Amino acid sequence: MKNVISQGEGITFFMKNDFESVWQRIREETGVKSLQALADILKKTQPAISKAKTKGDFPPGWAYLVGQEFGLLTEWIMTGEGPKRLSEGVRMNPLLEEVNDWLNEEEKHKDAEFRILFRQQMIRAFFDYEGWLIKRKEEKEKAHAEYLPRKIAAGGGGK
Repeated sequence: MKNVISQGEGITFFMKNDFESVWQRIREETGVKSLQALADILKKTQPAISKAKTKGDFPPGWAYLVGQEFGLLTEWIMTGEGPKRLSEGVRMNPLLEEVNDWLNEEEKHKDAEFRILFRQQMIRAFFDYEGWLIKRKEEKEKAHAEYLPRKIAAGGGGK
């Protein structure tokens, strides 16, 4: 297994890059069973796919193309972690829709590698943000639940 460091405009992260593991996830989730079928999806030759397999290297750009074809997230294809599909983990909210539009419309973001990395970072950050929001809401509700009985007991809750 190789760890690939990907960088693009201030974005850096590590991605597991193990052809056999990635290929197994693709076969199980998509029904693609042969390297030739994978090559057809990727618009590559079967020998190019075999060469990558021999090296043990599955490029993230290939995972992105498979993901586009089958509605899978690149990060899940590459690592087996997180949701398999955008619909399983991230509700498209206005912020994510705007970011997606921005990536698709801005000429400087036409580089597929940058878009892949940025989307993955956004999804991770969104999960962290949602977790923070939920925790914050729970803390406020707990504080309010503790405050109310004291206020009522002190005679301040009748109106």
